[in-house]
Amino acid sequence: MEDGDADDSHGDRGGADDRRRADDETAGGTTRHAEAGLIGDVADDELHDEATLSLTPEQHQRLKNGLHESRFDDVRRADRRYLVVGSGSGESGERRRHVCARLDDRRDAVAFRLEEFGFDADDLDLWAPAFEVLSSQSTWVVGVIEDFDGGHVWELGYLYRRQTSVRDVLWLLKRVYDDPETQRAQYENGMAASHLAALEAAVGDRVVEWATLDELESAVERIP
Repeated sequence: MEDGDADDSHGDRGGADDRRRADDETAGGTTRHAEAGLIGDVADDELHDEATLSLTPEQHQRLKNGLHESRFDDVRRADRRYLVVGSGSGESGERRRHVCARLDDRRDAVAFRLEEFGFDADDLDLWAPAFEVLSSQSTWVVGVIEDFDGGHVWELGYLYRRQTSVRDVLWLLKRVYDDPETQRAQYENGMAASHLAALEAAVGDRVVEWATLDELESAVERIP
């Protein structure tokens, strides 16, 4: 992406973020959102689409509770907001957390992962609506992709279904491997591969390939 394009895109979204933040800073803003039937800036009834499981009243309350805590307030106050998706375990999970920390270190920025909002393995039904709310709050959604082994494959599928709404805010940091056999083994999942190919086509220049840690650092620097 050219520098001018990045600045223009951020400027457009920055204006929207400023307006939304001004609304949030009024007294009791979070409480009014909850009372008005909003989770974040998303209406309750908009969360129950064909890609989202219907929630029980108890699950719905847990979703609201998780997304109206102090961490969510941090997200809403920041000028730039990065939702970082990808593997959550092992060395690849460490690299994803490193990317998140690097983005979070920026001035007037916050970077976050879905796991930070208190949803655990018992809350799988809440991940889709929580992901939808958090992605709607994000300036950029950043995917750190090293393979198709893990829960982030579900996230890829979700992004694929929602690509018309996320393609303008999505960055993909995709690891590539020198050995062709290793490359095939790491990305051996036909459906996930087709989803990733569709996302790559949708976001164009915002797909950044990397093979080393230095290249991953450089890839992060390209994100506005």
